[in-house]
Amino acid sequence: MSRYFGALDRYLFRELLLNFFLGLMFLSLLVGIVFAMKAVDSGYSIKIILPWLIDSLLYSLYFTTPISILISSTLSYGRFVADLEYTAAMASGITPTRLFVPMQLLAIPVALFLMLTQSTILPELQHRKEDIGRFLVKQLQNLGNGKQGQLQLDNHGGLVHWREIQNGKNLTDVFIQKQMNIGRGADGVASAVATTSGSGETPGTKIRAERAQLSVDDVKSMIRLTLNKVEVSFPVSEAQSDKPDFLGWHHEKIQLDRFNIDFPINSESRRLNDLPTTELQIAIEGFKDQEKALREQIASTDDPAFIASSNAAIRTAQKSIRKGDTEIWRRRAMALSVISFALLGFPLALLLKRSQKLIPFFFSMLTVLVLFFPLTYGGIQFSRATGYPAWITVMSGNYVILLISCGLLYRVRARG
Repeated sequence: MSRYFGALDRYLFRELLLNFFLGLMFLSLLVGIVFAMKAVDSGYSIKIILPWLIDSLLYSLYFTTPISILISSTLSYGRFVADLEYTAAMASGITPTRLFVPMQLLAIPVALFLMLTQSTILPELQHRKEDIGRFLVKQLQNLGNGKQGQLQLDNHGGLVHWREIQNGKNLTDVFIQKQMNIGRGADGVASAVATTSGSGETPGTKIRAERAQLSVDDVKSMIRLTLNKVEVSFPVSEAQSDKPDFLGWHHEKIQLDRFNIDFPINSESRRLNDLPTTELQIAIEGFKDQEKALREQIASTDDPAFIASSNAAIRTAQKSIRKGDTEIWRRRAMALSVISFALLGFPLALLLKRSQKLIPFFFSMLTVLVLFFPLTYGGIQFSRATGYPAWITVMSGNYVILLISCGLLYRVRARG
């Protein structure tokens, strides 16, 4: 009897493994097509975007892997039921839970692998994927001559549109809309530095120019766009203008002979989400120490200005702590989802008992889309906004899927 079980385990495991890799290949192809279309639309040539595309595909493993396990579980056991092999196994005295052993042998190592890669390799891939500065220098040299086009200068909406380009750097009829900090440079020329993040509450500055030149400053790690014959339309808040629009903003225009825009290339800077888990935990402890020190300083002074600035710094530190904490638990949630999805697909395939092998997959996928992802990513936002423990909010999607799976497994066992 044990030998029979061993043969059945191997039989199911081979099919589970095959469907897992087929599902992973299909999803990777799908993601690759989407990323390739996005990259081509951004104005980069295929030769330049290929490394970025590879990084993006590898990084997407954090969500394609759990879905591939779901595909493997539902399709393999769905076929097992549809071909009446499940009925034969039950007649031979094999319990339903015993049939889940091959799925466990696949899901547990995959979950551990995903946890390891999310803690080490994937953050680096995310950083490289987001760091477009290394592509830009090459892209400037490959633009050559041409007609209407655009170039993405950062990952925060920094698009430059032009009607014509010469020698890969001289642009004609340029338009830019971007959130910027406007001032005057050391040479006295009006200038702006494109912000790398925005609240989304302030409208972007609109700039039109007859001509522009692109250049790269390797020392300052900046992309400089020098504009000539410029019209700058910048937002003014309601408090500063007598002509606000319905959103409380008014755009005022100024004419300039020359205007510089600098786009930072932050190759060395990393967001919290781009840090490996060990470094992220160290960063969180640093923010906690900073918060503690600030509270101690507040307790020892009566200066209102210092207290106000310290409270603002505490809020900033708390925001970083929450962001780091939710990122750690997001990684854990996605790794655990491999087990959750495997547990969900198995009893659904046995309970539905349909001749259509895809039916269990559609039902399980619907459950994941309606419950898991909204609860997980909604939990991230809720925890960041309120400070509620991330191990509850971010993991809530897994908790619900596991609860449903346990209920389904109970029904499978009750049916015998």
